Amino acid sequence: MPTTSVPAPSQAYLDAHKVLDRYKTEGVTRAESDEFIKGAIKELDNDTGKLSDNVGQVGVWAIEVDEAFDRVTRGLTNLVASYGSDFPPLNDFLSEWKGYNQASCLTAVCFSTYAHSSEHVSVLNRFDQVFLDMVGMIQTDQDRQDVIYELGSFASEDHDRSKEMSEGFMNLKTDIEDFVVRFDAYIEKTDAELQEQATQLQQQIEQLKSLILDLDKAIAEATGALLESAAAAETMVGVVGIVVAGTVLAVLLAERIANTIALADSQKELKDVNAKQEGLANIKSEFDGLRPDIALICAKLVLFAEIWNSVRDQTVHFQDQLKIGLEQVNNERFKLEIELARKLCKPLIDGLNKYAEQLVNRPTK
Repeated sequence: MPTTSVPAPSQAYLDAHKVLDRYKTEGVTRAESDEFIKGAIKELDNDTGKLSDNVGQVGVWAIEVDEAFDRVTRGLTNLVASYGSDFPPLNDFLSEWKGYNQASCLTAVCFSTYAHSSEHVSVLNRFDQVFLDMVGMIQTDQDRQDVIYELGSFASEDHDRSKEMSEGFMNLKTDIEDFVVRFDAYIEKTDAELQEQATQLQQQIEQLKSLILDLDKAIAEATGALLESAAAAETMVGVVGIVVAGTVLAVLLAERIANTIALADSQKELKDVNAKQEGLANIKSEFDGLRPDIALICAKLVLFAEIWNSVRDQTVHFQDQLKIGLEQVNNERFKLEIELARKLCKPLIDGLNKYAEQLVNRPTK
C-alpha cells in the first residue's frame, strides 16, 4: 500500500474555483478588475528587483538548455558508438539531433536574441518615457489630438523580427516535440523487442541448465556402470576426463559439451541484450530530464517575441480611449491602465538587460 496519499483540496482552492465559474458565466466586475490592477501596481511599487530577475533568469535557462542539448548529443553519440551497428536508426536520430544544435537551430534562434532584447529595451523605453509620458501631459484637446497621432505612428512601426523570432521558436519547439515523440516510440519498440529477447534467452538458459544437470546425472550413471567393479574410481575418472571413443559415455559427454557451449553463448547474448537495455534506458532518462527544459525555454522565449505585440496592442488601446474625448485623460480607469503600463516597463527593461548579460557571459563550449 502507498505510504502517501493525494492531499484533499483546500477550502481556498474550492472557493477559487467557484469564483472562476462565476467569471465564465457573469464575467469580471469592473471593481474586481480595478482592484487587481491596483494590486499589481502595489506589487510593482514594492518590488526590490525580483521581477526583473524573473525575466533575466530566462538567460540562465537558455544556457542550461544549450548545455543539456550538448549532453544529449554526447549521450546519443556514445549510444551510436556502442550500439549503432545493432540499431542503425540511432545514427539517423543522432544526425537529426545534431541539426537542432547547429547554428541554424537552437544557437541561432536562442542566442541571437541578444540583439533582439536590445531592440525590445529601446521599444519599451520609448513606450514609457516618450509616448506614455506624452499621455500623462495632455492638457488641451489639441494635445489629445497630437498624442493620438503620435501613438498611431508608434503602433504602425515595423518590428517584423519579433514575428520571425516567435515563428523560429515555435518551429523549433514543434520539431523537437515531434523528434521526442518519434524517439520515444523507437525506444519503446526497441525496448519491447529486447525484453522479448531477454525473456526467451532466460528461458533458454534455464532449459540448458536443466539439460546439463540431467546429463551430469546420466554421465555419472554411465561411468559407474561401465567401470563395474572399479566403480570406486568413478570420481577420479571424471576429474581426469577420460573419454573412451564409441561408448555411451562419449556420446553423453559430447552432448554435455555442446549444451555447455550453448549455455555460455546464451548467457553472453543475454548480457549483451541487458547492456543494450541499460543503454536505451540511460538515453531515455536523458530525454526525460531534458523535456521540461525544452518546454520552459520555448515558452519563455516566445513570450519575449511577443513583447512588441503587447506594446503595440496597449498603444492602440490607449489611442482608442483618447479618441473618445478629452474627459478620458481624467478617467480613473484610464489612469490606472497607464500607470500599470509604465510600471511594467521597468522590470521588463531591467530583466531584458540581465538576460542579454547572461547570454554574453555564457561559458564557451
